[in-house]
Amino acid sequence: MKTRLNFSALAAMFLAAAPLASAQQGLLSLQNNKAEFADPSPMTFTVGASGGYDSLDYKTEGAGDIDSFFIQGGVGAAFQDNDQVTPWNLGLDLSTVYYLDDTNRSDQSDYSARVTFNIAHSFSERLKLMHNFYLAYEVEPNFGTGASTALRNGQYFYGYNNFAVSYAWSERFSTTTSYTVDGIKYDDDAIAASEDRFSHTVSQQFAWAWSQTLKVVGEYRYRKIAYDKASNDSSSHFVLAGLDKAWNERTNGSFRAGAEMYESERSDEIAPYFEATLSHATSEKTTLNVFSSVGFDGSEIGNYGSRYTYRVGANATNQVTKRLAVNGGLNYAYSTFDGVGLAPDVNEHELSATAGLGYRLWENVSMDANYSYTLLTSDDALREYDRNRISLGLSASF
Repeated sequence: MKTRLNFSALAAMFLAAAPLASAQQGLLSLQNNKAEFADPSPMTFTVGASGGYDSLDYKTEGAGDIDSFFIQGGVGAAFQDNDQVTPWNLGLDLSTVYYLDDTNRSDQSDYSARVTFNIAHSFSERLKLMHNFYLAYEVEPNFGTGASTALRNGQYFYGYNNFAVSYAWSERFSTTTSYTVDGIKYDDDAIAASEDRFSHTVSQQFAWAWSQTLKVVGEYRYRKIAYDKASNDSSSHFVLAGLDKAWNERTNGSFRAGAEMYESERSDEIAPYFEATLSHATSEKTTLNVFSSVGFDGSEIGNYGSRYTYRVGANATNQVTKRLAVNGGLNYAYSTFDGVGLAPDVNEHELSATAGLGYRLWENVSMDANYSYTLLTSDDALREYDRNRISLGLSASF
């Protein structure tokens, strides 16, 4: 059995900069039971169109560069009911992008579709049920969830579904039992051979209310990852402790830390595990979310023994004036791929940054400008690339 001791300065940085409530489903088990029902609008429809320029440059010649203008369109709908006993929300989004120039692929169009559904029900003051569902068909790497490959490997389905039941045994002591299933499936058979998989996670949490704003938590989890074709099924046992803290109405956070006992057909390891979220509303106009996680990763293992990843991200929005809003986001991941036999270890850095602004032209029509930058550096030169993408468009809601 191999034991990791390199929790390192990166983990310390995560603990300091830490935590956040990311909207990314599936990244953190902390997110499983935290559906939000804040927007008072019961029904919203959106439509938008944009155009821009996309430049993706691999360091290796002929690896699938993009150098093209594009046009994009999409529609969306959101429904919700903020009932005190059974709040729920449903979101639907569809979009397509068409590249005007050759993208080194047979199909110059990409499609995206997303469905989200969250519901909670209070059977009594003691017993509550929560359900979170997310399904996406997309093409771009999702650096927030970490479920997809970091490379642009074609269209894929990603799904996530969580059920949780919590019961308050007393004013201070409560338990939460949850089950989560998530999976990913690629259209490209070559990628699917190593990436297609399903994951099942069972969790039992025990919480003690130290005060009205602080809970002390102990948790056990078991996760099983089964690959459709690759011979690298794995299982993990997690023993964790942490806190759930609400500093005030605008700031709350959670963190878990402990050990992950990871076992697969190629590896048997024990390593530190950490995850945290922080949500902060500086004012009614400004919000900030931060997340971090440290643990074993199921994507892009290929022929390696295991992948251990430090991940941190943040996103912020600010309503500068009644008409002008700005937003930004950052995702960073550092991964170590363990070589098998004589194969060397591979270290990799992923960085994705976004910035945007929206200007309300009329009551329900806005002009949007967005820029994103992605960088992947790796000991494997075949994977390295950088990407710049800029777009300008109009959107309307009603």
